Amino acid sequence: MSKHFIGYEHRDILIDKKYVDIYSDAYPNFGWQIERKSAGKEHHDKTLLKMKRDRKLINQTELKRLQRKFESKMANIEKLERLKTLSPTIVASIIVLIGTAFVAGSVFANDVGYTIGMIILGTVGLVGWILPYPVFKHRMIKSTHKYQPLIDHEYDLVYEICEKAYTLSRVID
Repeated sequence: MSKHFIGYEHRDILIDKKYVDIYSDAYPNFGWQIERKSAGKEHHDKTLLKMKRDRKLINQTELKRLQRKFESKMANIEKLERLKTLSPTIVASIIVLIGTAFVAGSVFANDVGYTIGMIILGTVGLVGWILPYPVFKHRMIKSTHKYQPLIDHEYDLVYEICEKAYTLSRVID
């Protein structure tokens, strides 16, 4: 049994915990060996993947190109996931702020002795505090219907890229 020198390139990537399985399944297709996974020290919602790959890997140029495409598609997926929650969050936050303004107006109306105005403004303010959650849920459903097909399409492209990379990386076996 002869041993020969293998020069490795090393890479550390910090990823969201919810994508760890996808990255862990995908990177070996590009020739990477995952050495370890560890929690991000400064970022509790992130995971650090430490990997290595043979520098003299056959088809390395094509594998690197596919890896860049994979990373680009994953960045698109992460962006679309954020966009899916952005609009509902903004709308709910605006409603809460408006409700808070009405409650503040209610307090000021009470200070000047305007009881009917205080009741009306306070009631509208309370509605502004109660309404954001149902509005958020409704907008989230609409947003999911809008973005989920795009996210699913990106995942399909990711899997196609990984299949191509798997085929290329198995040429050496």
